[in-house]
Amino acid sequence: MSEQRNTAAGQDASGSATNGTGAIAADLHALSAEVVDLFYTQAFVPGEIGDEASICRAFSEMLLRHWDLCCLVIYLQADDGHFCENAIHTHPHLDAESALRVAKLLASVVEHHDEECQAWLDREEESDCDNVLREAREALIEANLRAGLAVPIHARGGLVGALVALSATPDQLRAAQRGLRFIAAPIVIAIGNARRSSAVREQRTHIEHLVEELQRRGDELVEANIELRRVNRYRSLFLARMSHELRTPLTSVLGFAEILLEHEDLSDSQRRFCEKIQNSGKQLQSSLNQLVDLSRLEAGQTELFLHEFSLRETLRESCAAVGRLAQKQEVTLDCCTAHELGTIVSDEGKLRQVLYNFLAHAIGRSPAGGSVRVRAELETPARFRVEILDEGEPLLDPSHIFEPVDLDAPNERGTNMNELGLVIAHRLLSVLGGAVKLDSGSTRGLNARLSFPIRPTESC
Repeated sequence: MSEQRNTAAGQDASGSATNGTGAIAADLHALSAEVVDLFYTQAFVPGEIGDEASICRAFSEMLLRHWDLCCLVIYLQADDGHFCENAIHTHPHLDAESALRVAKLLASVVEHHDEECQAWLDREEESDCDNVLREAREALIEANLRAGLAVPIHARGGLVGALVALSATPDQLRAAQRGLRFIAAPIVIAIGNARRSSAVREQRTHIEHLVEELQRRGDELVEANIELRRVNRYRSLFLARMSHELRTPLTSVLGFAEILLEHEDLSDSQRRFCEKIQNSGKQLQSSLNQLVDLSRLEAGQTELFLHEFSLRETLRESCAAVGRLAQKQEVTLDCCTAHELGTIVSDEGKLRQVLYNFLAHAIGRSPAGGSVRVRAELETPARFRVEILDEGEPLLDPSHIFEPVDLDAPNERGTNMNELGLVIAHRLLSVLGGAVKLDSGSTRGLNARLSFPIRPTESC
């Protein structure tokens, strides 16, 4: 009979254990489904669970639906490397301050030893020799609690936090142990998802702001472009009227100065004054012509008049045209043309203007007693090259000499019309299908290599 009772008792104990294991498995299965639902919500309804605090609160509520725990605290590692509270749940009947004191003690063990920490008042613990655990057990008694468990949270092989659970019923906490250990890893995953989603949202917001800024800048550029076209139209109109209004009296001044010089019996001082009037008038006329030419180039109103002419003769006449300027500057002009240069097809007037402006600039740069050397030769069967070498001061960045001159910029020496002429020559060079390469020596001198097509190209 005794044996039968023992057998029956054994069968009852076995059945009870089986039922307990089945209940735990069911809880874990339900818990797993809730975790999947939370991840799904994160992925497709990002605004609902979007920050660390709401995630920790959601997992706390998830655990409390399965086990009646008195206190749940989730600690996560802060930027300084220490744990800080992210979510806290305490029953109303519990002293929250006392419970948090216990939780902090247990979490500190996990933080320093990277291992699970348990405190049970219904049995003696072998690790009671640990001062922190002894203090935790005393704190449990003060808080009217009977058990505490701190589970480490790991990610990528490192400790990133701790999940602490406290209960007045040790058996309730023992039943929840596997669930607490199971939920630790999903907490980290959910927080990582939230951080990535937040980063993506911030990046998208930043991109939207950039697009709005680009749109605003684009609108401003459109308005500025309209204003520039309006200003250019008024400037072209002004230059056209100025050209007419100034050239008419200027032609009269030059004409009368020429009549006085050629047909009147003038004294030496009168002749000298008339020559100054004539020279100043011609300089003013040249400057006016350059301004009008620049305006037409900027407006795209330049036309090419192509015909065949002798290149050697054009080069010779261009050098002769600046001869007087070179003589006035006390600069020697050395012009050498290769014999194989023959006829070319281009706009002779514009080619002469390019050569004249580059030569005038080189002469203006050279000191008194210096020289300007001009060399012309075939570069390829389809192109020829003209090199103009002066003895002026070296330039750090020669390309800046082709930038438009700011006529309103204040400077002591005033506007250099040779520089304006060089800007015009550079643009005419492009119209003719040519190119220029500048090379400034380390001590002195500027070498301008002008390259032109012998026959018109498609770009012309």
